[in-house]
Amino acid sequence: MSGKKRICILTQSHLCRNPRVVKEANALNEAGYDVTILTTFALDKLLKEDKTLINTREINYKGIINLIPGQASGWSILKHRLVKRLAEELAGRFNIETISAAGYGYCKNLRGAKAENADLYICHEEISTIMGCKLIEAGYKVAFDFEDWYSHAFSGESGKRRPSKLFEKYEKYALKHGLLCYTTSHSLSSALAEFAGSEKPRVLNNVFPLAERNQNDHLNKDKGGSTVFSIHWYSQTIGPDRGLEIVAKALALVPNPVELHLRGLLTGNYKAEFEGVFPYNKGHKLIFHDLVPHLELTSRIMEHDVGLASELYEPVNRNLTIVNKIMQYLLAGIAVIASDTDGQKEVAGKAPESVFLYSQNNPEQLAKQISLLVSDHEKLEFARKTALRISEEYFCWDVQKSWLLGWIKNII
Repeated sequence: MSGKKRICILTQSHLCRNPRVVKEANALNEAGYDVTILTTFALDKLLKEDKTLINTREINYKGIINLIPGQASGWSILKHRLVKRLAEELAGRFNIETISAAGYGYCKNLRGAKAENADLYICHEEISTIMGCKLIEAGYKVAFDFEDWYSHAFSGESGKRRPSKLFEKYEKYALKHGLLCYTTSHSLSSALAEFAGSEKPRVLNNVFPLAERNQNDHLNKDKGGSTVFSIHWYSQTIGPDRGLEIVAKALALVPNPVELHLRGLLTGNYKAEFEGVFPYNKGHKLIFHDLVPHLELTSRIMEHDVGLASELYEPVNRNLTIVNKIMQYLLAGIAVIASDTDGQKEVAGKAPESVFLYSQNNPEQLAKQISLLVSDHEKLEFARKTALRISEEYFCWDVQKSWLLGWIKNII
């Protein structure tokens, strides 16, 4: 039997959709721990991409819940989806909150976690946070990565279908009783501590390894041969409530031609809606791109002049966190234009020459920042150079993973 300490990471998403888990698992494996990841498998395409991101010969990667047709029975898949859908309807229509609305297969997931009998569990995302609290009650050592403030992560109709009060209960328990808690920004850390009456969680930013920048494929897949000033934005989905509408209003005030590149899965009729308000008459271009594998994303970002981080002030979690994209822009060595959320102001405070802030309700201010970088080549180049420097010195996984490894060593 191996003498290595066993760490079990609990999550809900595919690894290619959750880079924090990938970085954490690889770092712990390299540090000599026996690492297992338990999650939910949803799509075969994503599962194949997942396996390119970790050393599957050494890291155990298990789908406790499998929703992939052909790998699981049709009845099993239907049952999991129906149970979750029913739980969401109960929450949304009757304000009856159950754990089943938090994710798939809570009981099966918890049994699977206990069966690992790990020396330490690290919990990511909603249902895993609840599982972590139950594991503490059963006597296990548990740490929590608050990637988001789950009870404050959605608003409107989406928020109504989530068991937010249940999340609040378990978040408070986790923050008070977890051996280690960490999150994405100092703003979110302070808010979580005040909310739970606990110590502040440690801060581990959504940063990336420097090696990803060195893997540039030097292809011009996004821009082709275009030399027009370009702005890049990405997310899993392209749709409303992403801060894009103000970008269209701002570009209407920018006299120099600009290309706006949007990358993600289009939702509903949003493409036609956004094209309807985009100022083509000002000479600007709008270009949509599909998602690319994570290891290609930095190469695509490096083609552009500016990265856009148009985060909203609501819901609360969005204002407080620091999202992946702003860190990936800095790593790619491009200037950043970012809305002045509390989280993004933290980044601008450390990289003021590279991150240019604007108010989400002020298209004139955004237009001014775009025009500044379009017209001042020296400022743009200096912003790019300082982005590279700050990512090497602070905003990179090569620096911050030592923090995580130190925290883990102290508790295990």
